[in-house]
Amino acid sequence: MAQQSFAKTVNDTLQAAARSGGGEADANKLSCLLHLQTRQEHKRLLNTLSDLSRRGKIVRVRQGVYAPAPAAGEPDKREIMWRLLKMRRRVTVDDLMEMAAVSRAYANEWLRLLVKREVVSCIQEPGQPGRWVLINDCAEMPQDSDKAERLRNIRLKKKKALARIDSIRTLLAELKQLLLEEE
Repeated sequence: MAQQSFAKTVNDTLQAAARSGGGEADANKLSCLLHLQTRQEHKRLLNTLSDLSRRGKIVRVRQGVYAPAPAAGEPDKREIMWRLLKMRRRVTVDDLMEMAAVSRAYANEWLRLLVKREVVSCIQEPGQPGRWVLINDCAEMPQDSDKAERLRNIRLKKKKALARIDSIRTLLAELKQLLLEEE
């Protein structure tokens, strides 16, 4: 039977201790949980914690206190589609839908952005779905600044509307108070 490495044991113990200890665990607690008895064993634990922190498996919160590293989220859907386009050079909307797990509308919107930025061109053959070809291989994925601006404007309008609602609510409360005082 294969034996688990010391680093894996330390990491697993830290994960369990952090779940029960508010998201973090100190080295002394880990040393007790691992039944380490000598200074040399404790030093090995500290070196292992330092190595796990350097590799990004755990995070050092403060001296002697560690926490599990935040889970890395999956890449952005646009980033997945961009990598796919750069790798294959020719894609269809169905390719993007299947490999990047996006909707047809989202894939089409993204491709329209790239056409506008003159990064891709659509080749349409009779009876075949449109094939999008990379014509301008730029290093960075083009950003949709128009959409970002539109979303910023929507958020600003929403903030103003909520502020007006709050002021109306305040005025209504004052009016209610005046009516109650009149009675």
